[in-house]
Amino acid sequence: MFDDSSDSSPEKQERNLNWTPAEVPQMAAAKRRLPSGKEPGLINLCANVPPVPGGILPPDGRGGLLGAGPSLQSSERPDMAAAWSPAVRTLRNITNSADVPQMGRPANVAHILHSLSAPTKSLEQQASHGQQGHAGAGALLFGQAKGTPEPHPSPQPPQHPVLHLPQQQIMQIPQPPPHPFPQQPPPPHPFPQAQPHPFSQPRPQQLQPLQQQQALQQQLHQLQQQQLAQLQQQQLQRLHQQQQQQQQLQAHSAQHLSQTPQALQHQAPPPPPLPQPPLPPQPLFGHDPAVEIPEEGFLLGCVFAIADYPEQMSDKQLLATWKRIIQAHGGAVDPTFSSRCTHLLCESQVSGAFAQALRERKRCVTAHWLNSVLKRKQLLPPHRALHFPVAFPPGGRPCAQHIISVTGFVDGDRDDLKLMAYLAGAKYTGYLCRSNTVLICREPAGLKYEKAKEWRIPCVNAQWLGDILLGHLEALRQVQCSRYTTFNLPDPFAPTPHLVLNLLDAWRVPLKVSPELLMGLRPPPRLKQSEGTSVQPCSKRARIEDIPPPTKKLAPELTPLVLFTGFEPAQVQQYIKKLYILGGDVAESVPKCTHLIASKVTRTVKFLTAVSVVKHIVTPEWLDESFRCQKFIDEQSYLLRDAEAEVLFSFSLEESLKRAHVSPLFKAKYFYITPGICPSLSTMKAIVECAGGKVLSKPPSFRKLLEHKQNKSLSEIVLISCENDLHLCREYFARGIDVHNAEFVLTGVLTQTLDYESYKFN
Repeated sequence: MFDDSSDSSPEKQERNLNWTPAEVPQMAAAKRRLPSGKEPGLINLCANVPPVPGGILPPDGRGGLLGAGPSLQSSERPDMAAAWSPAVRTLRNITNSADVPQMGRPANVAHILHSLSAPTKSLEQQASHGQQGHAGAGALLFGQAKGTPEPHPSPQPPQHPVLHLPQQQIMQIPQPPPHPFPQQPPPPHPFPQAQPHPFSQPRPQQLQPLQQQQALQQQLHQLQQQQLAQLQQQQLQRLHQQQQQQQQLQAHSAQHLSQTPQALQHQAPPPPPLPQPPLPPQPLFGHDPAVEIPEEGFLLGCVFAIADYPEQMSDKQLLATWKRIIQAHGGAVDPTFSSRCTHLLCESQVSGAFAQALRERKRCVTAHWLNSVLKRKQLLPPHRALHFPVAFPPGGRPCAQHIISVTGFVDGDRDDLKLMAYLAGAKYTGYLCRSNTVLICREPAGLKYEKAKEWRIPCVNAQWLGDILLGHLEALRQVQCSRYTTFNLPDPFAPTPHLVLNLLDAWRVPLKVSPELLMGLRPPPRLKQSEGTSVQPCSKRARIEDIPPPTKKLAPELTPLVLFTGFEPAQVQQYIKKLYILGGDVAESVPKCTHLIASKVTRTVKFLTAVSVVKHIVTPEWLDESFRCQKFIDEQSYLLRDAEAEVLFSFSLEESLKRAHVSPLFKAKYFYITPGICPSLSTMKAIVECAGGKVLSKPPSFRKLLEHKQNKSLSEIVLISCENDLHLCREYFARGIDVHNAEFVLTGVLTQTLDYESYKFN
């Protein structure tokens, strides 16, 4: 198993293990959640989503169609295309044209000229060749005619073999059909018709069948001659027409070459250019380029309607947060989609709102696009596959059978691939093992890439996953296609143009902003430096900055060691100044912490690790009141109480602290945690160790698990995994060993209880 993922790196202590904003408590098992944004002022994309625990015609048939000549080839080409095109899907299913063989390609011009060089000679050779052979076929025809009561042949002429010629022989004269008699005079017959033999007079009953045979032979011969003459005349007419067309083509080519003399320098024609994806006919716009939009109001003129996301949010306050952020940057949010809206914020292309927005040429984008423009503070057109709604319904899982790993991508790019894998229904692992089905590479290098080649795991670029999200489901069967095995792309996340042409249509028209909106957004003029000093600052800031650094120091056993969680950095700085003035200090780590200051219960790393070790969890009012009194006061009146969170998780924070002080929750317990766990393995290890447990570095064997389970004197071993790592637990499941999800640890530490039933994988 090889892991180059950054998931195991030490995480920020403020990371919310609920995958929601730190100030909003969440259900332990939400319906759908996504990982929270790390930058202030961005919408939380994944707060509501938990980590993702037609065939071508055969050559024979194609040759038969092409052998019918130019007229048949042109008339039946649509039918040929319909024969091999895949069935029409509800989702867009566009076959990669680069990997489909070209059908019905016209013959080379030089071959046509060669075929037309001597039509008369070719015709004579074909006719003479047809008169010399096939005696056996003639005998067969004779036998059939002899046994037929009616001597006249069928009036319908047989189909000529020219219809079955391959492509390279279309322009040649085909052989005439075989006939039983040659054109030379027949040899003397033992029973001539003119005079009977003088010595042996045949009987009438013997002459009659012979005369019938001769008459039938003459009729067949005449018929074959007529058919041959008609066929030769048709072929001559066809060759004459093609010769005229070729002369016109040569005249046109000569005229073209005379206009471009430099082309004559090349003996061979240049190779045809490689097929290029169609480019948008017009440039894409955000706002009108002629209007200067202030950076703080870059969403000015944008009216959003939000679809798909509200149904997936377990926390309805999150939607209000999105609206507030949009409005803070000049945009507006309507409760329902209407003609007033300019943007539809949606996850899927399969909805009535999306269809209406597309008809009305509205801009359809995702929450990921909104986060990207919030970072840049500029209204940019969508330029990544994640910026467009997926081409299948919400909850669709086209990649449900895939276990995806990535290599060469870091930071935001790796996070984007995780989100893309989640939206496609695939499992994501930061490591690579033999159970992985696809490795997404930025470049063909690295240990993961080498092992994937050794284990015969397909290696593709990021465009493979992007095309699947945008509806090209044929990519699921095209992992070996050259399009997806080309690496070191300038922008591997750029969407395939022909998959998003209809979605980019609305971005070809600039967004107009009225002068009234611009005037309403003008920020107040900045104060000059002299004016700024005359403004009276708040009293709290005045007291902190005016008070000199403290000179008193408390005894080590009386010095509070404090940590903060759930606050903005500016607030933390103010609290730390007060703490220093009172003689306290900031704890170096959670195990050394004595006081945790929080405004509400949050499932951050600090909070969940501190529950097991701190003496007090208090509100900021304790520090404010201590600062007012210029000494640390008793904590009992300022203990944190969060009725909403305690009802939500069915626990009492005060009781949890008491139980943790009596005995650590995970004392004398070993944990094996699979590497793809979310939150990260390092975070889970910190929480477990603060609660008294130990984490094993290697998976325990079945014999060891059974030994520890039967011998009560040995420590218990608990297995923790996630949906993406269940393939690593197949042996445990097969032997009936329980495996739990991360909530066994997270919720267990918060409530200080061991629940072996609620979080067990079935």
